Amino acid sequence: MRFKLALILLAAFVSAVKADPVVITANPITSFGSLGDTKFQWRGGLVIASPDKTFGGLSGLTLSEDCTGLLAVSDAGRWFRASLHYEERTLADVSGAELAPMLDSAGKPPKSKMRGDAEAVASLGNGRYLVGFESRTRIGFYDIGKAGLKARFQLLKSPKAIANGPSNGEVESVGQFKKGPWQGHYLAISEHNLDGDGNIRAWLWQASKTVPFTIKRREDYSITDAAIMPDGDIIILERSFGKSLLPGMAIRRIDASMIEKGATVEPQLLFSGRALFYAIDNMEGLAVCERDGEMRLTIVSDNNFSPRQRTLLLQFAYGP
Repeated sequence: MRFKLALILLAAFVSAVKADPVVITANPITSFGSLGDTKFQWRGGLVIASPDKTFGGLSGLTLSEDCTGLLAVSDAGRWFRASLHYEERTLADVSGAELAPMLDSAGKPPKSKMRGDAEAVASLGNGRYLVGFESRTRIGFYDIGKAGLKARFQLLKSPKAIANGPSNGEVESVGQFKKGPWQGHYLAISEHNLDGDGNIRAWLWQASKTVPFTIKRREDYSITDAAIMPDGDIIILERSFGKSLLPGMAIRRIDASMIEKGATVEPQLLFSGRALFYAIDNMEGLAVCERDGEMRLTIVSDNNFSPRQRTLLLQFAYGP
């Protein structure tokens, strides 16, 4: 009897952690809005929805090098994986969607939304991904190339100051530099961990070496994600979101050579706009990839599991 009960419990656990296909719809966004004289060109967008109540809350995003493989993390502690399809140069559809719980170091799903509050993901190459969790602040690896979405969390030693921000305002962006002056260093950027001048705290580190710096904050925008460019510069995604405001989005670029210990860096504004004028919601995830000889920026919104909000997937070509 005990053996039978153990088998039942084991089967239930395996079922709980497996990746499950999820039915989604992907309706095209025909126009983002005027991009004027920016360095961006519209490459299509989708409104993604699902009858599955566990879909949503997408807060971090990464794409394969050819812009076809999507992997996102949810602030409810789930992986979302899918394939992107294109018609000529334009993002046109999503297929093969699946959801799976993000497992801890013991191979168990998160016990609560707070413990599963994943906010950022970045590819390290060879199927390994770096993930930042906010509410129970920690940063670590998942070897999805080896174990798929059943990969277990492996803690990365990171600066203690990352966890010192206000509740629900700690680490929001992570990454690792593959080229440039900070090659090999990890990156973490907070959301609301501000210095005395109201600037946003960020860190670079490698082994025991830590380089704290700040990023100049503009208006009411907060940084919700970052992507490291092939040349080592940083693209940051910012959002303005509140009950009395129309949702806003800004994209800025940081010259990595300007970062040094204790410095405050001034990002270059690439785009800024608000809803009604643009197809913008609660923009949270950013990824960089290359397609058709173009650098592509892909951005996803967090619908907060609310019927009043949408999961938008937007894509732009970016270049001089």
